[in-house]
Amino acid sequence: MIRELKRGESLPWTLLLNADPDRAIVEAYMSKSRVFVAENGEQAILGVLVLMPLSENHHYEIMNVSVDLAHFRQGIGRALMTDALTTIQSRDAQAVIWIRTGDLTVDAIGLYESVGFEIVDVIKDYFVTHYAEPIYENGELLRNQVVMRLG
Repeated sequence: MIRELKRGESLPWTLLLNADPDRAIVEAYMSKSRVFVAENGEQAILGVLVLMPLSENHHYEIMNVSVDLAHFRQGIGRALMTDALTTIQSRDAQAVIWIRTGDLTVDAIGLYESVGFEIVDVIKDYFVTHYAEPIYENGELLRNQVVMRLG
């Protein structure tokens, strides 16, 4: 089941920090964002998606998407993406939605492309210059950010 967290509900910090390991960066956008979670029958959170409106009218950014490692490849990420996109597009027919990810996250890029996102830019050395600690994915230093757009 996908639902939107209400203000004041506990955030799934383990999942949020799995997608973005800098807690200060995550905290900076959480107060302005809507948080969608995927839960199982016992209301355990299996995945999270954070959507933030941007200052430009009709523009939004998916700031964080994360699925519990034990539940990868079960359609949870796709369900979160589909639900969030349907929600925002039903309220704003002119919505332009952005998502940014590392260039090493091939599975995530494939998921985003499968729901309609297109790569519009690659920012070289973004993760090296914007994060205090290096980020590694599959043993490789994450350097570049991929910018994708839908709408």
